[in-house]
Amino acid sequence: MFRNPSFIGFALGATLSFAALGAQAELRYRLQELTHFDAIASSGPLGPIDHFIPQALNNRGHVVGYRLQEVQNEVIEYIQTAHVFDGTRLAPLPGSNVFRESVATGINDRGQIVGGYLLPDTAWQIPYLYADGRYRDLRVEATNTWGGASGINASGHISGTAHGKAFFFDGTRSRYMDIPGAVASGAGPLNDQDTVVGRAHFDAPGGIPEERTFVHHENGLRFLPKPLPDFQAPQVTDINNAGQMVANVFNPGEQARRAFLYGADGRFADLGGLSRTAGQTVVEALNDRGWVVGQSESESCDLYTCTEAFLWRDGRMVSLNDLVVGPPGDEWYLSSAVDINERGQIVGNGWRGGANYGAYLLTPVPQPPSGALWLAGLGLVGTLVRRRTAGQG
Repeated sequence: MFRNPSFIGFALGATLSFAALGAQAELRYRLQELTHFDAIASSGPLGPIDHFIPQALNNRGHVVGYRLQEVQNEVIEYIQTAHVFDGTRLAPLPGSNVFRESVATGINDRGQIVGGYLLPDTAWQIPYLYADGRYRDLRVEATNTWGGASGINASGHISGTAHGKAFFFDGTRSRYMDIPGAVASGAGPLNDQDTVVGRAHFDAPGGIPEERTFVHHENGLRFLPKPLPDFQAPQVTDINNAGQMVANVFNPGEQARRAFLYGADGRFADLGGLSRTAGQTVVEALNDRGWVVGQSESESCDLYTCTEAFLWRDGRMVSLNDLVVGPPGDEWYLSSAVDINERGQIVGNGWRGGANYGAYLLTPVPQPPSGALWLAGLGLVGTLVRRRTAGQG
């Protein structure tokens, strides 16, 4: 029999250390750059600003957004052009060259894309669906007012805003959403159950409209409560298929922005920030596992590091900069995260080499599970015990 308690304690300690290491090492990310553009015609000499701004990510790892270009003519212009990353290359959305400007804001796993475009002779944006190589105007009526599509779900149903009203596209036609008493409204994200979240304005005493956040479903309409009395109505940025929502809430008096997670029952929790002093935390998206991404004010602030991209999961917020492994990720500072899919992939913007602004796609890197490292630790204990026993023999 082996009779060295201190050695057993050491060996078990080593085992626990392996287990703890496994728990910490279960999630790491590999970074892919999304900054190499295919050629696109420009109306003038390009200025210093030429970036891809991602907006949405599907479960196939395809990304949509827009290219922001500074064009120096008689006056400086900023041109937006819808782009899509298909897993291999970043290119303009087919046919977008006929528009004066365009953006892409959503994509589903069928490759259907939504957004908004401006025609050469108009000054207002038209919401669109791009599918099967064709664009479809999503307006309920052809009015000369600003509009845009906010999101698209797995069935190809779409939410958005047109003519100052929230609309819903059911795959066949668009219709305005009924928000009783609202003088204006706009639809934001939706989930696969066709639950749509948006904001509406109502007449109020004093002439200042009251803004409220609504949750609309075929079973009825309800309004989200303000999480804090001095803050404005919550701005919901995403809703998952469990009915969980993430929202940003702004306090105009303190100029502070805080992030909240709402449950399907309407209860909410403050997600906090990356630092105790963070006065600005912004949430952008969540997946069906309840993982949340966004950006939070960092402890130090300079030209590149005022905000830091984060992942919130299992009640804990961590910086994405601490989860990236290997090149080229070790050259990047991730300042924002805008979407996350069911595979855990994350898309956002950051700085490469301290001065080059660009877009990235993070993909989880398989890591040994805790159980495997626990067994490895037990194997180490057995090996050490056998060696110690053999030495005593």
